[in-house]
Amino acid sequence: MKWGLATRLGSVLALVSLLMAGMTGLYAFQVARDLLVQATKDELMTATQVVGRRIRDVHLDASRDLHMLSRHPASLALLQNPSPQQATQADQLATLFELIMAANPGYFQIRLISASDSGLERVRVDRDGQQLLRIEGDDLQEKGHYPYVSDPLQMPAGSTYQSRTVINHERGAHAGLGQPTVLLASPVVNAQGQTLGVIVINIDLKGAFSRLAADLPAEFQLYLANRDGDFLIHPDNTRTFGFDTGRRVLLQDEFPPTRDLVARRVDQLVFEADSGEHATEPVIATFTANRARSDNPDAAGFLGLAQPRSNVLQRSHALGLTILQIASVLGLVGFALALLLARWVTRPLNTMSNAVARFSIGHPILGLPLTRQDEIGQLARSFEQMQQQIHQQFTELQANRQELEHLARHDPLTGLPNRRLFIERLDNALARAKRTQTQLAVMFIDMDHFKTINDQWGHEAGDAALQWVAQRLLEHTRETDTVARLGGDEFVVLLDNQVQTEQLAGVAQKLIDSMREPWFFNGHLCQIQLSMGISLYPQNGDTADALLNSADNAMYRVKSASRNNFGFAPEG
Repeated sequence: MKWGLATRLGSVLALVSLLMAGMTGLYAFQVARDLLVQATKDELMTATQVVGRRIRDVHLDASRDLHMLSRHPASLALLQNPSPQQATQADQLATLFELIMAANPGYFQIRLISASDSGLERVRVDRDGQQLLRIEGDDLQEKGHYPYVSDPLQMPAGSTYQSRTVINHERGAHAGLGQPTVLLASPVVNAQGQTLGVIVINIDLKGAFSRLAADLPAEFQLYLANRDGDFLIHPDNTRTFGFDTGRRVLLQDEFPPTRDLVARRVDQLVFEADSGEHATEPVIATFTANRARSDNPDAAGFLGLAQPRSNVLQRSHALGLTILQIASVLGLVGFALALLLARWVTRPLNTMSNAVARFSIGHPILGLPLTRQDEIGQLARSFEQMQQQIHQQFTELQANRQELEHLARHDPLTGLPNRRLFIERLDNALARAKRTQTQLAVMFIDMDHFKTINDQWGHEAGDAALQWVAQRLLEHTRETDTVARLGGDEFVVLLDNQVQTEQLAGVAQKLIDSMREPWFFNGHLCQIQLSMGISLYPQNGDTADALLNSADNAMYRVKSASRNNFGFAPEG
């Protein structure tokens, strides 16, 4: 049987169309796959940075507890000369320890340790399962030979010491015994500058990271290593704390690209691990350097997240099936039309191929014959559906990234800026004030009797009260001002738009008076009052920390004197 010209031409065109469909589909699939992998890398890096910021927030919260306890009058009194009231003061301090540990389930232990008597523990509260135990009498131990006591005794007031992450082998540690822990300590210094002892908090490292990991997608794998690369947190628990048993299990051995990170040549890495231990199950991983936030360089380390590459590629399977269907339809339509008229078939195929080529380099598909009611129109609509699927996936990834960034910079209860965002705005405001030689003010606000609301009507009432106060503060400040929640019942307001000193008293009184509006919770009338301290730039400091500390101290003076009032920080 002889083949006519039309048959031959149709066959050639059909084969060409099938080849074009296959190449186009393969190229589009490869581009989409590469984009998905890159988007996953960006998402992992963002998540790693968010987890790193949350770790720093945990450290900041613990440091604030340390500094509050080290300045507490009972701590100073118990470490000074003996007095008849010391038993009562010890009871009060132990109660305060218990309240702090109840609010922070990640604390294993809080201790007040004397600089004398070989570092004797004066007040100690341990966690034992679900209970809090106060250790007294002969069970109190001498800890002067431990670095977390001897080193902080040499540090200035207000400093925070952070130990290396270790397995706790101290006798009588209760829930913390045999568990990974980090110890934070701060010196207790009297008015004469004499160091009398230290406050020490043992933090449950495993529990803290378990709570952080609970907020991550289930497929994410969390890693933490110390400054030398020894694993502290690993999906395989048998690979952690190898140095505690005389062996080394190192980050740079499992992930060779991290050698530059451990050597301090780079601060962060994103890579695909597909060799060695991960040859059979490749992963996409990100690691960042977690710099020490204390004077102890051993506290530094490396934080990482990884995700199986197979999970990422699974997202492209549905897209690959769609592209395969498109390629098949394209081939069949091309074959049918090629038998009828080669020229009529070639023109729309070329149009669609050009449109797909433009899409493959990041442009939307334009000029498709979507209104046609034949196979070409069906194919064009399939291409449009593929574009919508890819766009939807990228939109979801971008939304997740933006949500993670928002959570890192705002308080989840009130929606107000958190400490990190407030410090950024205060630093910017200080830069403007220094440049324009203008004045700005910081108001440090604390709710009076907030604990009473929690005790009488529960934490739901406390949360509602915090939200109500946040709303009142926003309603009675300007849009150019910044209202933030630092944590607990503490708020702060930044006034950086040409507020004169004589106007500040009126602004402060207006905020206090705004709380007189009746507020009810479940039918109960609740009274809310505020104590407020005000610091000014440049009179009370030229840094964010100095202004916050001055306003904080002014607020504590108001709270000690009268409550429901405000006061200015004295000029330094």
